[in-house]
Formats: sequence, structure tokens, C-alpha cells
Amino acid sequence: MDDSLTLSGGGSTSVATDELFADASRLGATESVVAEWRERARVISSGLLQLDLAEPSAGSYDLSSPTWGIANARARLHEATESAGRLRHALIESAERYGVTEGVVEALWRVAGSSLAWFLGGVATLPSTVIAGGVLAGSIAGARALGVHAPLETWLAAQKGMLSDPAFVRAVRTAADSADELVAGGLHVPHGLALGAGAEIRAPEAASLLLGGAGLFGAAFGSRVLVDGPVGVKRERRDGRADQRTGGPTARADGQPLDAPVSAPSGIADLVDRIPTSAADAQIRVERYGEEADPRWVVYIGGTVDFTTTAGAETNDMTSNVHGIADDSAIDALRLTGADSAAVDRATRLALTEAGAKPGDPIVPIGYSGGGAAAAGLAADRELNVVAVVSVGGPVASAELPEGTPLLSIEHEEDLVPATGGWGRPSPDRLTVSRSVLEAGADYDAAVPAHALFRYRETAALIDASDEERLVAFRQQIGEFTGGGPGEMSRWIATRELSPSTPDAAPGR
Repeated sequence: MDDSLTLSGGGSTSVATDELFADASRLGATESVVAEWRERARVISSGLLQLDLAEPSAGSYDLSSPTWGIANARARLHEATESAGRLRHALIESAERYGVTEGVVEALWRVAGSSLAWFLGGVATLPSTVIAGGVLAGSIAGARALGVHAPLETWLAAQKGMLSDPAFVRAVRTAADSADELVAGGLHVPHGLALGAGAEIRAPEAASLLLGGAGLFGAAFGSRVLVDGPVGVKRERRDGRADQRTGGPTARADGQPLDAPVSAPSGIADLVDRIPTSAADAQIRVERYGEEADPRWVVYIGGTVDFTTTAGAETNDMTSNVHGIADDSAIDALRLTGADSAAVDRATRLALTEAGAKPGDPIVPIGYSGGGAAAAGLAADRELNVVAVVSVGGPVASAELPEGTPLLSIEHEEDLVPATGGWGRPSPDRLTVSRSVLEAGADYDAAVPAHALFRYRETAALIDASDEERLVAFRQQIGEFTGGGPGEMSRWIATRELSPSTPDAAPGR
């Protein structure tokens, strides 16, 4: 566990702690101030010469000589300027070297992971790999139905420490990008060709192909595994129950629903604190700031609630998560089956519309886990006016961001959830802040303790306390967006709409 924050991206190839970047910034400011003093000393020295002031009898080397004093001051200021510049350059160079090292390590992980996946696919062959995966999944499901644990499930439960190992997290990130190499190996595609094509087929493309196959299977056999569907939203009343009325006593003057007035968020920690939790009914929270003629919207999107792969009434599930990753791929638009985007993404858009947002209104989405992917998906839509994004523990490495739309991605080194989005592609607008949050050797009850929302709240508080200039600028942008004044808030319950004949269809919220 470490309270230091590591920053990467944001238009820079450097990787370092926020303290290092803040120190480099302070040294740069010091260098500018001292250089200004040095210039002032030069002007004073020139003035003395022009005035031709008489020196004391001892001459210009007398310590009481104003000429000597000014010359000495200029020399010392010059040394201070040079020292501040050298120190700043050394800090930046160390951050750049660390960034280069991280890039090399990342490339090695990719090459090694792709080659290993191709080799395993060739050894196991594609049919046997699929059959083995089906047998394993079936054994776990069957054992659960009988009230017992399958050996693999029991073994995984005993390996919680492995799931939180940063090396395992890197392996997950690599595996997410290597599914196509595994298939290529099973089809005996030559190694070089498989790796060359695999460079362009990463986690989003693999997820899109998986959804396409699941959609065809579902159409043929009636399966709802990874098959998304239409969604709807209902406003949550103050007593926590869904209210299907469109107006009523809790409506604004313009007829749009609200639950209560709300103060503007005071920082990143406040944003994270307002994200709906899995224990709440409403998965989406909408806040409106500004005047009615110039509204600004902040939308908070909760994380995964249902971890099964069969799409039910719950929108925040694994089906939506896979769609959220696939949405980052250009080829996802070519799929002929299934929904065109994640259920959470579509539900959030509906909630904003029902809350009163109009096309072109500025929006800041904040999302946790799968909700983070949905928040990044909103930013990728150029028809929406998304001005900034915050992802908390979400798989957003491959998110395609419009130029000038900043995304702050908060990730923990031991959290494998962000790694499921693969290594992604660098973006000058995506700033990743990471931190180690687990104690070495400690035993935790949760399977993925680093993914806990309360730990992300702690990290967000450290971001608020940081003097790193990019973090300061992002906080200022959020503050200027809301204006610091009071706003209006509403909560929304999202539900996937299922056919009454759908087997085991969960009831609506």
C-alpha cells in the first residue's frame, strides 16, 4: 500500500509520481522567478554604469562597492537559475526514462503474451480448446446447482492473493488482447502472420467478435448469453421505489423530474462518493447545474451488479460490460446481431433525456467499473457534448476520445478489472492515475479487494490533495463546469426489457 500516485499519459510519455511532477513544476516556477531577479540586477548594473557613479577609493573590488555587490548578486542568481534548471531537467529526464522503460516492458508483455497464446492454441487445437472451456464452465455451473464447489472454483477461491498480484493483472491485460492469437494458433495460421494481424485485433475487436458469435448462437437456439436488448429507465422516488409518473409533486417548473437540490461537487473524491453503489436500486444519478437557458449535466454511472453472462432485467451486468469494451472497436458497427451498444450506455442516455438534457448540452460523465466504460463510451460519441470524463476502476484503455476531451482514469495496481480492457492505445487526452492499495501479505475477504469503491474514494482524496499541475487543472475544470452553485439531482432505475417468454427473466426493478 502506498499513498503516492503514479501518473501516465495526458499527452506526455513520462511516467512518475505526482510528487515528482509537482516538484519539477515548482522548480520551473523557481527558475522563472530567479531569472526575473537576475534581469532586474542586470538593469540596475547598467544604470550604475550609465550614471557613472564614483566608486569608493578601494575600487570596484571593495566589498562596499555597489558595482561589486550588483555583480556578485548577478553571479549568485545565475548559479541559482542554472541549478534549478538542472534539477528540473533531471527530474523530467528520470520520468521520461521510466516512461520508456514502462513502454518496453509493455511491448515485451504483448509480444510474449501473443506468442504464448498462439503456441497454446496450436498445441491444444481450436476445437479442443472450446470443448475444454465448455466442460470447465459446465462443471462449475453444475456444481453450483448441486450446492458444491467445483475443484477449479475452489482452487481459484484459494488463490485470491494471485488475483491481486500486479504481475497477474498485467497478464490479464495481455490475455485480453491475445484471444485472436489463441484462435489463430488453433487454426494453424503461421506465427508471423498471426502476430501481425493480432496487432490490430485487441480486446475491443475480440469482444465484438465474441458478441457477434453469441448473437448468432442466440438467434439459432434462443440463448440470451451475452445477448443484449432494449432498455428503459424509471425515476426513483424519494422513498427508493420506482415512480412511472412523468411529473407530479416532485417535478421542476418546466415539468422535468428532480429528487432534491444538491450542492456542487467539491473535488474528485466528492464525484466518486456520489457514484451509485450496487446496494442502491438506482444505477444512474443525474445532476443539473447552471441556468435553465444554459444547463450543464453531471451523470454518475454505477458499477456491475449482476456478474452472470445471461442477460436479464439488470442492465449493469457482464453482458453490458462486454458490449462496453466492444464499443471501442470500429468493427463493432459491422455486427449484424445484438444491440448496437451496451445496455448501461443506452440507459444513461435515456436517463439524461428524461431528466431534461437536450442535444448539445455539455455533459460530464462519471463511472465506476463497467460504468466507467459507459462514461468513456459517451465521450466517444461526437454527437454528444462531453467536456470531460472520470473513470473509476473501469476498462477504458482502448476508449477512442475526441481531441480535447480529457479522461481521468483512476486505477489500482492490484485491480484486474481495468486490465480487462487490454493495453489499449495511447491517447494524449487520457490521464491515468494509479496507486498500490493493498498491504503485502494481508488477507482480504473480497476476491478483488483493490476494486472496492471505498478504496477508490481514498485514492480520489489523494488526487484532490495533489499539487501536480494536470490534476490541479482537471479539478479546476470540474469546478468551473458546475460553477460552484447549487444544482438539481434525480436518480434513475434502468431495466433491460425482456420478453415475458424469456426463461428465468428477472423481474423489473
